[in-house]
Amino acid sequence: MGTLDIVLENFSNAGWAVTSRESVGGGRSVNPTRVDLAYGKQRLLLLAYAWKITPEGKGRSGTNYRIQTTRSHKGDLLVEEGRQTIGFGVDADRQVIAVFDGWTKRATGSSSSVHIERTTLDTAADRGFALQEPAWDSRSAVSYSDVRQLLPWFSAQRDLRTAAVQPLKYHITQDNATVVADLWNSAPAAWLRHKDCLVLANGDGNDLLDTAIWQIMDLKVETVSNEGRNPRRSVTFVCRRYARVTTKNKAAFLAGLAKREITQ
Repeated sequence: MGTLDIVLENFSNAGWAVTSRESVGGGRSVNPTRVDLAYGKQRLLLLAYAWKITPEGKGRSGTNYRIQTTRSHKGDLLVEEGRQTIGFGVDADRQVIAVFDGWTKRATGSSSSVHIERTTLDTAADRGFALQEPAWDSRSAVSYSDVRQLLPWFSAQRDLRTAAVQPLKYHITQDNATVVADLWNSAPAAWLRHKDCLVLANGDGNDLLDTAIWQIMDLKVETVSNEGRNPRRSVTFVCRRYARVTTKNKAAFLAGLAKREITQ
């Protein structure tokens, strides 16, 4: 039984009906697969990727785990209008299913790894559910018999997102802004979508560069190549002024919104 089969079997055991299943690439390839799930009036429309969870690869210390995101197509993880791109990982030994947001991890490379902490898997096996922070790059994990506990996490991924971006450069003209950020050095930038919001933070992540809250009207990911260095991925956000940060304690406001640990 394949990894996606295990995921869908456990949803079926929890009372969900698999009303449609279609491989995007055709044939026996499952990564990705369009999956429609129904439970009464509830519907989940997913673009699902599924892999086994394995121990960390060479070069990483510790005893954590990873999902190696190989796929049947070239380029980034796919995104389709009206569907959530979700990555599933199956830990058969613990009988645990882990999930991550495919949009956030879409541009990390065709065989990159999504890292799962051992404590996340152990907690899910023992208690039925676990959540791995930060919010802008979260994982959730459940035991096979507790897949319905994933529903609030699925729902939360559809909510409006706000994150702090530490820009490579930015330009503000009255009520408009263009912001360029590195997808790896300013990791929350990868989490943000069209219509989400951002604030501009300094390099330490403890102060604002501007007091505006900006709504993203358009975004574009590019590969940047510099001689003698590995290619990097950057994102350009085209934004309009949405609101204003009024708090005086900017470090506290930024806590959890930026990649770096905030110091008061």
